[in-house]
Amino acid sequence: MSKKFSIYSVSISGLLSWQIHALNNEGNEGNQSLTRRFYIIQKGGNEPEYVNGISGDMLKHIQAEHLHRIALESGLTLSAGGKQFNPDRIGYDIDKGLPIFTDKDTDLAAKTAKVLQLCTISDLEGFMVTEKKGQTLKRESVIEFGAVVGLPTYVKTQSYFHAKYGVENPTPYNVQVSSGLYATVLNLEAFRIGYNPHNFGYSIDAIQRKQRLDALLKSVLYTYMQPNGAKRNTHLPHPDYFEGVITVSTRRCPAPMLSPLEESYNRQVLSLAETLNNLNGEGTIRCFEFDSMAKFAEQIQGIIEQGQPWESENAEALE
Repeated sequence: MSKKFSIYSVSISGLLSWQIHALNNEGNEGNQSLTRRFYIIQKGGNEPEYVNGISGDMLKHIQAEHLHRIALESGLTLSAGGKQFNPDRIGYDIDKGLPIFTDKDTDLAAKTAKVLQLCTISDLEGFMVTEKKGQTLKRESVIEFGAVVGLPTYVKTQSYFHAKYGVENPTPYNVQVSSGLYATVLNLEAFRIGYNPHNFGYSIDAIQRKQRLDALLKSVLYTYMQPNGAKRNTHLPHPDYFEGVITVSTRRCPAPMLSPLEESYNRQVLSLAETLNNLNGEGTIRCFEFDSMAKFAEQIQGIIEQGQPWESENAEALE
């Protein structure tokens, strides 16, 4: 049986291929749909390059949607807003005057503890709400996404004519779809699951923290397996390649991450892991490489089976 290890943070550096997709549009100009694009600047380049991409906001929404389904399926605690997948999460409950706090819950530590105990999505995805009496409750997200950006010369956006047919007056318009190789990065701070920065302690027990960690990792897997977004009814993406490395830190040390916009990203991440292990002790960083979606799923499964939420009685920094 594989040895268990604590998870302080998790990072993913990945290179994925999505063919013929229109996942993230910025809107329309006349009868032309406009796809999301970013400027990037690479070493040695003469000028910024304009590439197709998918915003981090879109990826975060996709992941939160999968997390919501997993939480319902697994019976994890959710607020009324969380159960409805309301974007305000716990804020919905507070605005509706639902019984969340008692008269004894007067300070930020007590109120934050109640929110963390009550709502898995608010804990993992973050929240900010101002009560009518003026006190602001907030929490940074445990998971962080970078934009998914196309590699210059390896991504192409094309526009083609399309007509929406009806009984009368068919509407012609131009649709933009993209294909190519994309760089993706994300970071997950597992040590903050259930953590209350106002009293430097955990507001839920180790069993619940493990359940939430597993749900979060599973939602990341589902995000790349099924990237929901725009125009999937007729432009369902063709995912045909995924490679990269998942790094896990077991001590107070960032899990290394490097964008696949750098060609040698994989080798550098493994080298960084070796250096950090030399500095902080063997086993500080664990690396899980993958060269396909199937292998990525297998590595996530292994991390779920072996990983335990990192915990310490020593204070972490305030958010």
